[in-house]
Parts: sequence; C-alpha cells; structure tokens
Amino acid sequence: MRLLKGLMVLSLLVFAATATAESKEKPWEAPVPSGIRALDCTNAIPINCGDVVQGSNVGLPNNVDYYSCVGWQETGGEVVYEFVIPQGVCYTVTIVLSNYTGDPDWFLLSACDENECVAYGDVSGTTVCLNPGTYYLVVDGYSYNPTVTYTLSVSCTECECPVPPCCPSLYHTDIFDFNIQDYGFQTQICNGTQVWQWGALSYSSVPPIACDNVYVTNVLGTVVNGNYVAYSGDIAMIGPVDITPGSWCMELCHFYDTEARFDGGNVKVSTDGGATWTLITPARLYDNTTYSACRCIPLEPAFTGHQFNTTWLRDCFTLTDFIGQQVWIGFFFGSDGSVQYPGWYIKWVKFGSNEPTSTEESTWGNIKSMFR
Repeated sequence: MRLLKGLMVLSLLVFAATATAESKEKPWEAPVPSGIRALDCTNAIPINCGDVVQGSNVGLPNNVDYYSCVGWQETGGEVVYEFVIPQGVCYTVTIVLSNYTGDPDWFLLSACDENECVAYGDVSGTTVCLNPGTYYLVVDGYSYNPTVTYTLSVSCTECECPVPPCCPSLYHTDIFDFNIQDYGFQTQICNGTQVWQWGALSYSSVPPIACDNVYVTNVLGTVVNGNYVAYSGDIAMIGPVDITPGSWCMELCHFYDTEARFDGGNVKVSTDGGATWTLITPARLYDNTTYSACRCIPLEPAFTGHQFNTTWLRDCFTLTDFIGQQVWIGFFFGSDGSVQYPGWYIKWVKFGSNEPTSTEESTWGNIKSMFR
C-alpha cells in the first residue's frame, strides 16, 4: 500500500473492488462542478482487452484536476486511452496499475468528460458488467506526487449485459410518499444501533428539492436532520405490497451521503414478513461493496459514498420475480465505528409498470365517455 495515500479504496458509481486491505478514504473535498469537460481525448491511445502497456505522464498537459467520482486533486498530466467494447458483447473489466513511480490513479469514463466517471482505483479493480460503447481510461497523478510512470494492464471477461432501466414511465399502483405520512414503517435492528426516523427535513446537508422538482417537507431518513451514528445497523420496512403484472417495477427517490464502503445501505425484499430477505439490485447497479467493518450489510453491494451533486437520485428495481406475492421492502443501513455523514434519506417509493393496468384503462375509458 502506498504510504502517501494510506489508501486502498476503490470506489465507483458502478464498481466492485478487489483490494485485500481495508483503509480509510482520503479526506473528502467538494469536487469541481459538473460541466467543465476539460479532458482532451484527441490523441487518445487505443487500448484493448489483454493489453499490457508502459506509460508516463511526464511532460503531458494537466487539463483536469478533479473527476466526478473522487473529491481529491489529480494535478498530474493525463494519459488518455480509448477503450471500446464492441456491439453484441458486454464485459467486466479488470484494470491494474503496477511498477509505478509517483502516485498514479486511474479513472474509467463513459465519455470524454471527467464528469462521466464510472470507476476509479489507485491499484487494481474490477468493474461490474459494462455495456458496449466507447470508454476512456485516464491515468493521472495525485496532487502530492503528480508525476508518474507505470505499467497498465486491461483484461476482460464476457458477462450478461445489464438490464436497462425498468421505470421509463410509471403507472403507479402503490405510492409511499414520505412527504405526506410515515405509512406505519417498521424498524428492525440489524447488528447495530437503530437510526431510521420519519420527520420534517430542516438539514442543510440534504438538498431541499427532490425528484420531479418536488419540495421536500418530510423524509424517512437515518437520523433526520443529523448524521447517522457509529455502528448503525437498522432496517426500515414498508409494506405489505402486492406485486402484480401492473406493479412489477419499484421506483425509489432518495439521497445519500456516507463514508464510502465503510457505511451505506441496500434494498431487500421479504415474502415472509421480514424473517428472510432477498437483495434486489437497481438498474444502474449499486455503487460498491461494503467493507467487513460495516454493520448490518458487511461485504454486500450498497449505495455508498458521496453524491457529487445536490440532486436526489431516482433508482428503479425490477420485481418480476415476485409477481403474485405480497412483499415487504427493507432499507438496510449500516456503518462502522468512525467518520459519520448525513446518511440515507428517502422521499418516495412507487410501484407500477410501464403499461397501464386493465383497471386504469377501464377508468380512463369511463372518463372519456363522460365528454362524448
């Protein structure tokens, strides 16, 4: 491990790390606002699955200091590689930096834009399954030691392509809008301290405007208007909900700000009132896998880390495996013993599909008939 960073954190929006050591993240700083797009890809070097290349950023221009998936400065010159996943195949990609001098970091971008970072690491890591397309792999130098040389290797494994977002336009059958009420949510201790609460939002660290530009009045959150506590371990349960052909998609409007990989949350489904749970995965996938020190969800995929903007997120989950069943939805949250942030806040949970149900069609027909 590099002493300069004291770090082996491989965090991403869609990323599963392979590091063997667990260490605290670098001090977080607010990154540059989106829209800068200073990265120069005009001379990007082609790189393919199986390639092993030698590289150096000596003498190269420093166009980018910040990438959207980290908050620390990268003030070295950028070495930019173009990586193409061809149509008809999807890959998980393993990226390794070795034989390096200085303090290099790598960033995988879904476009030639530092704000489109989908994975990063300082040594090695393996992404989740990536769709076909053109990606840009950038090697940059950390601010305390920005001049680097290195060996970079890229290897690929074919995988099943990710499912596209499930909720392009919902016809809602059930809505839990926490602006309105708490819906009798229940909590279940999960190897830690209870944190889930419902109440009026007045916390400046949480954006006041949620999805669809709706103003937030009340929320379901991990300590409303404060940071979550050390050794949090708690489940917020909502339900029961009947999953039908008209409600197979679940939409979640939420905001989270946690210590990356040491703290975070995920979503599970229970068909037996909370006795057993099944993890469900959003269409965009979870951010990362938690460390073993995280209570409640150790070594599990999770929403974790810092959102690098001031907007709430909309995530969608496919529940087709549960059609015909009555379920409870569990929001699992855990933390370790140090470094706390605002946590996880939920504005609404909606169930529906991208097709109207027969009842909705009949109702709409009745309404139209009134004006004939």
